[in-house]
Amino acid sequence: MGKSSVVFLDEPSTGMDPVARRLLWDTVTWMCKTGKAIIITSHSMEECEALCTRLAIMVKGKFKCLGSPQYLKNKFGNVYILTAKIKIDENEDKLAEFKEFIATTFPGKRSRVGL
Repeated sequence: MGKSSVVFLDEPSTGMDPVARRLLWDTVTWMCKTGKAIIITSHSMEECEALCTRLAIMVKGKFKCLGSPQYLKNKFGNVYILTAKIKIDENEDKLAEFKEFIATTFPGKRSRVGL
């Protein structure tokens, strides 16, 4: 890696087994402690929480938020995405039951149902 003061890593632990990932994370942490700036792109929140002191989230190529992992978890951590496939026979009561279950399980949350 040379003596660069900035290191860019794109999805560094994608496809790694847990032992290799831990070794990589330890190496990245050590590099950071030596004064290097590490810029990581990742879809893994676990990886970001383990390695990052600040996160920037991009949507469609634009920065939408910036902050510490804890700040972003506090601000946006109450979001759930649920994808469900329901087989509806002749009776559509199953869909109504499912919608009611979601409404009572996650009260006060916005929901979108698409068929």
